[in-house]
Formats: sequence, C-alpha cells, structure tokens
Amino acid sequence: MTLSGPAAGDGVDLRGADLPWSDVSMPGGSGPVRLARLHADPRTRASVSLVHFPPGWTRPGTGHYTCAEEFYVLHGAITVSGARAEAGTYAYMPPRATRTAGAAADDGCLAVAWFSGPPLWQDGPASEPPGHDPVHAAVQGDLGSPRAPRPEVPGGSALLSSVADLPGARTEGVDLLFVDAWRWAYVAPGEPAPASPGRVLVRSWPSGDA
Repeated sequence: MTLSGPAAGDGVDLRGADLPWSDVSMPGGSGPVRLARLHADPRTRASVSLVHFPPGWTRPGTGHYTCAEEFYVLHGAITVSGARAEAGTYAYMPPRATRTAGAAADDGCLAVAWFSGPPLWQDGPASEPPGHDPVHAAVQGDLGSPRAPRPEVPGGSALLSSVADLPGARTEGVDLLFVDAWRWAYVAPGEPAPASPGRVLVRSWPSGDA
C-alpha cells in the first residue's frame, strides 16, 4: 500500500503556520472551505484532512456522500442534520447517510475529517439506505471503539488514553490524532509512533485498502 502524506516523525502540528492550506468548493455550500490534506490512499482515494469551515458557512440542501465520513471537531462547532458537533465531539456517518441543513457556528469550525473513499456529493437521499447507524459522541473519558470495521468501511477507530496503549506489533498503518495536543501523524506498520502526550484517536488503514 502506498500512501501519500507526512511521515510520522514528531507528527504534524495542527496549529502550524506551514500547513498546505487550499480553498476547496463544497457542492451545495455557501462558499469554499479551507482544507489541508494530511494523508491519502491513491488507490481507494480514502483521505484524511484538516478542514476549516468559515463562520456562518452553510449547506442548506439535502444530499449524501457515497463513502463514509468520520470527523473530530477541534474548535468551534458544526451542525449536520440537526445534530450539533462541538469541540471535543467525534462523529461518524456511514455511506449513503442522508444529510440536511449543514451549518458552521458563528466562530466557524475546525475539524479533522476522514473519508473512506472519494467524497462524491449526491443531491437528495440515496436510493439505498445506509447499512449501519451513525455515531455521535463526546470524546470524554474512555470512549473505547466508536466505530468497528464494516464490510463497506474497513478499519476501525478507537480512543486510547495514551499512545503507549497502541499495540506494538501492528500489521496495519494507523493515523493518530492527539486530541489534547492538536497533533496528527500517520504511522506505517512496524514504525514507532510519535510520543505526543494525552489521548489519541486512532484510525486503522487496513492492508486490504490497497
């Protein structure tokens, strides 16, 4: 599996001034958002990015993505389908989940967003319903595994109290979001993880993805 993006090292400072920001139009949105790509699988086009929604950004229509999305809010808040995700919130939406009335808070929203494939927006509800339920949870205490692997969405997510709890003998790559330190890293199988402090949200990239 060949993945593009920053190597582990000390990880990426999500507050850093040298992030590769670009303006990206979102279909149906009231304006562009700012996006810094952190990692991508060129075969499946799965990706993870830091996304900044400007204050007052909206997407009032109804639609869906054909792939799954999961995100963690670092700052501000965003509302999707009536569910408000504030700073410290993890959310997961399966493929074909219907979305309505998206809106960023008055101070905008900064989030790390993962997509399981190319994020192709389709207007209106999907003709086939999602195969499993969404997840919306505050990242407090022991969240455990908010998302288990699914046939449509391989790999899972887990919140660990420390990167020291990450299994040493891994056969999968993982990306790590240090939710307290605001750092991110991709770690290939067998490579050491950066020693950033605090809780870490782990998402696996199975070898079957490539």
